[in-house]
Amino acid sequence: MTIEEYKRQSIKRINKQAAVSGAFTHCFDTRAQSERQRTSERKRRLMALVRSNITEIDVLAQHFMISVNTIKKVAYSAGYRISNGQVVESVMR
Repeated sequence: MTIEEYKRQSIKRINKQAAVSGAFTHCFDTRAQSERQRTSERKRRLMALVRSNITEIDVLAQHFMISVNTIKKVAYSAGYRISNGQVVESVMR
């Protein structure tokens, strides 16, 4: 592979990554907005599930089809705390 071929391949890879991230379509704002909507929807659903007494972290992660760490982040941001693998109402709420 010559230097020119390597540069062309590198530029193609960078452009592909930029296109996937939204750099060429100016959709960073809409992407951030959809992330906020997804997070708020997860918080709302999490609160409903906790109220209906489903508090196991593993069960919640499977329900949302996300990782345990992500469901922990959602729970913390919703104002809950984690104790022994369960989502618990925070004292401060």
